[in-house]
Amino acid sequence: MSITASPTGGESAATPRRAPWVWIALALGLGLALALDGPVMAAVRPLHSTHFADFIRHTVRWLGIGYVQAAALLAVVVVGAVLRSRAAGVAGWALLALALSGIGANVLKVLVHRPRPWVTAAPPHAWLGYLRLHELQSFPSGEATTSFAIALVLAGGFPWLRLPLFTVAAIVAAARVMVGDHVPSDVWAGAMVGIAVGQWVLSRARARARRGGPGDGAPTGPDAGA
Repeated sequence: MSITASPTGGESAATPRRAPWVWIALALGLGLALALDGPVMAAVRPLHSTHFADFIRHTVRWLGIGYVQAAALLAVVVVGAVLRSRAAGVAGWALLALALSGIGANVLKVLVHRPRPWVTAAPPHAWLGYLRLHELQSFPSGEATTSFAIALVLAGGFPWLRLPLFTVAAIVAAARVMVGDHVPSDVWAGAMVGIAVGQWVLSRARARARRGGPGDGAPTGPDAGA
């Protein structure tokens, strides 16, 4: 989904032609998710008060929480620096993706101010009231946004981990729907924002690598895109 760097540091000619179609597919997927919001939430509603939902809240949920993601990435940066591993650099770029995607998601949440699925109260009279009401900040899902941004950047540095990384991101996103905190279009939009931010961070990382040469830990491998 991103412009893939070639082994010599250039950009693959095939990927730019493919990228617009990927985004068209994602946009169509968002439209489908919007149409399915109601039916999907009706289908998963019986799960909301079950032990299964509690299990998800106390396990999978932690994988998408920003400060847990930041702590994990910081640990990789520190350990990678001690071991002089390129993992430190890749995790550093992933931290940037986490910060930017989190900020972007929170700004969109306030601007869109979509109520969460379980909200029935009337909206505030003043627009500034949306800044304080977490229950009116559903779109996009912040956890889906940051999870996909991190997954894309880490996959850029470690292409062989692409499948598990995006699988975890998808599980985090799906879990938000299953416990009733988001509708499908919330998490789909979050994934799109996260992918966009991840692509931008990868492009900056590759530009930095071309200027600074190999060894700075930037994710620039031939399969760095997602």
